[in-house]
Amino acid sequence: MAVASKEKIREIYEVLPKLDCGLCGYGNCGQFARAVTEGKASPFGCRQNPWVGYRIAEIMGVKAPAFGYRYEAYQPVFARRGAPVSPASLRKEVEGLSRRVDDILTRIEKSRGRES
Repeated sequence: MAVASKEKIREIYEVLPKLDCGLCGYGNCGQFARAVTEGKASPFGCRQNPWVGYRIAEIMGVKAPAFGYRYEAYQPVFARRGAPVSPASLRKEVEGLSRRVDDILTRIEKSRGRES
């Protein structure tokens, strides 16, 4: 496990979109930045703007391939499971994802309201 540097965490956090959407698997962008510095998350984990992964890789001092994020990382969580998915668990997961999308859209609408 890599040691998290406060400076690297701050640098990574600064390039993130700061939407705290949780689509990366972490509760907010700060937690994602810390996870990257600790080696627990890929620099390309931000699903709001996967292209920041190149900048994050640069901050971390790692080489990034020409096309850095894998398609499978952008599949819904339920699509990557090995076991069959029950309708109840699928419904629960879809409802959770729907709430996340609604929350993101609400934040966007609120931010547009502040810009006007």
